[in-house]
Amino acid sequence: MEHRTYALYKGLQRPLVFKFLRGRFIYWGLGSIIAGIITGGIVSAVFSSLAGLVTLIGVSLPLLFYTISTQKKGLHSKHSHRGVYMIAPRQRLQTP
Repeated sequence: MEHRTYALYKGLQRPLVFKFLRGRFIYWGLGSIIAGIITGGIVSAVFSSLAGLVTLIGVSLPLLFYTISTQKKGLHSKHSHRGVYMIAPRQRLQTP
C-alpha cells in the first residue's frame, strides 16, 4: 500500500498589505475614509458642497494619520513598562 503525499498550502505567513496599511489597519483606513465621506455628504447636504469637501478632508486625514501612527507602534497592542520588576519565586529551595 502506497502512502500518498499531498502538497499543503500554508499561505505566505505574512500579514496582508495594501498600499501602506498592513493587516487590521486596512479596515481602520477604510473606516476613516468612509467616515469622512459620510460626514462630508451630510455637511454638503445641509450647508454647501465646499463645506462638505472641507469636512471630508478634515475628517479623513486626521483619522488616516492616527491609523498610520498606531500602525507604527505594531500590529498588536503592546505596553512598555519602565523600571525593574522582581518576581518572587513560587517555591523556595530548602538547603539542609
